[in-house]
Amino acid sequence: MEILLLILLLQVKHYYADFAIQSYEQTIRKGEYGNLIGISHSCDHIAATLVALLLANFFIAIDPKLILILALAEGIAHYHIDWVKMRFGSKNMHSALFWNQFGLDQLAHQATYLLIAYFIITAQ
Repeated sequence: MEILLLILLLQVKHYYADFAIQSYEQTIRKGEYGNLIGISHSCDHIAATLVALLLANFFIAIDPKLILILALAEGIAHYHIDWVKMRFGSKNMHSALFWNQFGLDQLAHQATYLLIAYFIITAQ
């Protein structure tokens, strides 16, 4: 049950960082590799992942070093997933291809959260 709560926390943090606080400028700059505004979006994810994992630490013992490693790794993965979508994906929000690619992007992020859960479980 605890692992499901962990995954829920990661999904809530994803909603918060990707939809609630992401600015338009962050959205368009993610396709410019190395752009600091685009990178700031991934930093939002790192911070939100840290919060989620620290909260999860109340019911799953997680090594503090692992929390830092996983938060940084998630931020790096998030940056590259978004960059690929923005750099190579469709920009036409009225096309089926855009929504297919948007869904694939979201699937990749959710798979990252499953990997985080896996690394936490196996570290127990």
